[in-house]
Amino acid sequence: MNAFLQQEAVIDATLPWLEDAQKLGEQPAADWVKALRHTGAEAFAHTGFPHPKQEGWQYTQLRQLTDGDFHYALEAPAFDVNALPQPLLENSARIVLVNGKYRPELSDAPEGVIVMSLMDASVQVEGIEEHLVTVGDLGKAPFKALNAAYTHDGVVVTVKAGAEVTQPFEVLFYNVGDTDKAPALYPRCLYWLGKNSSLTVIERHTGTGAYFTNIYAGIALEPSARLKCYKLEEESATACHFSYTTLQQQKDSSFEGFSYATGGKLSRQEYRNLLIDSGISSKLTGAYLLKDQQCHDFTVLTDHFEPDGKSVQHFKGVVDDQARSVFQGKIHVRRAAQKTDGNQLNHALLLSEKAEASFKPELEIYADDVKCAHGAASGQIDDEALFYLQSRGIPQAEARSLLIESFLNTVLAEVSFSPVREVYEERIRAWLRH
Repeated sequence: MNAFLQQEAVIDATLPWLEDAQKLGEQPAADWVKALRHTGAEAFAHTGFPHPKQEGWQYTQLRQLTDGDFHYALEAPAFDVNALPQPLLENSARIVLVNGKYRPELSDAPEGVIVMSLMDASVQVEGIEEHLVTVGDLGKAPFKALNAAYTHDGVVVTVKAGAEVTQPFEVLFYNVGDTDKAPALYPRCLYWLGKNSSLTVIERHTGTGAYFTNIYAGIALEPSARLKCYKLEEESATACHFSYTTLQQQKDSSFEGFSYATGGKLSRQEYRNLLIDSGISSKLTGAYLLKDQQCHDFTVLTDHFEPDGKSVQHFKGVVDDQARSVFQGKIHVRRAAQKTDGNQLNHALLLSEKAEASFKPELEIYADDVKCAHGAASGQIDDEALFYLQSRGIPQAEARSLLIESFLNTVLAEVSFSPVREVYEERIRAWLRH
C-alpha cells in the first residue's frame, strides 16, 4: 500500500471516533478551547490509533478498544446518587465527576481549595491555558490528541499561594456505562498549586458497565509547592481506561504520587514529569494487580532540566491468569542537570505460566555528575519460602497471600500518608481473597 492509500485508510478509521466531536462546535467556549479542539482533531485524524510497530506501543494491543462501539454524549447520564461509593476516608472532602462532568451539587471542597468546571474556568481563570494546552507532541500522543478534540468536560482545582490544606481531598471519577451505547469520556483536568502551598489528593476512578475513559490531567506546582497525589484505578471489568498526566514542577517543589491499578480490561497510564528548575523532588510509585485477560501499561518519562533534582520511579505488580503488565520508564537528564539523583525500578510477580510482564527501562544522561540507576525483573513465588510457611502450619492459600503482600509492601512503604496506605493494603487483601 503506498503512502497516500495508507493515509486514506488511517483517516477512514479515525473518522468514526471524531464524528461526535462536531457536536461541541455549537457550544460556547473560549478561543483557546476551540483552537485546542481543532488541533486535536486534526492530529488524531492523521495519526489514528497507535499500532504495535510504533515506538512505545509494542506491548499494548488496542483491539479491545478499537473493536468497541463508543459514543460521546453532551447530556449527563441518569444514575442513582445512592450508588456512589462512600468516601475512602471519613474526614476527607470530596468532589464528584460523573462521566467526566463536574457535579457541584455532590461536591464539597476543603478550605483553601477552589474548584470549578473546566468550561467555567476556561473563561474565568487567567493563565489556565498554559497548563492545559500542550499541542507540540500531539502527533506522537494520539490519545491526548483525541482528548483535546473533545475538550469540554472536566474540572480545575487551584490552591492559593501559601495555603496549607490539611484536610485530605478526594476526587471521584464515577462512570456509568451502557451496554447498548457505551459512552466515551474525555475529561480534561488541572491541579494548580500556588507558591509554598500544599495539598493531599486521592484520585479515584470507578464505575459500572462498559465505557471508555480517556483523561488528560495537568499538574502545575509553583515554587516550593507540595503535592501528594494518590490514585486508585478501579474501573469496571468491561471498561477501557487511558490517562495522560503532565506534571510541571518549579523550583524546590515536591511531588509524591502513587497509583494503585486493578480495574478495567485495558488500561494505560502515561506520565510526563518535567522537573524544570533546581532542587525538585519527584517520586512516582505504584502497584498493579491483574488477572483474567487484563492488560495494564505504565509509561513514565521523568525529564530533569536543572541541577540538584531527585526522582524515583518504583513499581511492583502481581500478574495472574492470562493477564499482561507493561512498564516503560525513562529518566532523561539534560546537560545542565548536574547532581541529579534518579532511580527507576520495576518488579513483577507472575502467578501463572500464561501471565506476561514486559519491561522497557531507559536512562538517557547528558550530565556527567549524576547518580542514576534502573532495573527490572520478573519472577514467581519462591517455593522454598512457601514450603517454610506451610511447615509452620500456615495453609497454602494463606501462605501464598502473605508472600504476595510482603512482595508489595516495599513499594507501599513509599506512601507517606498512612490513612491512604491502609486503604491500599486493604484493597490488596481483598483482591487476594478473590
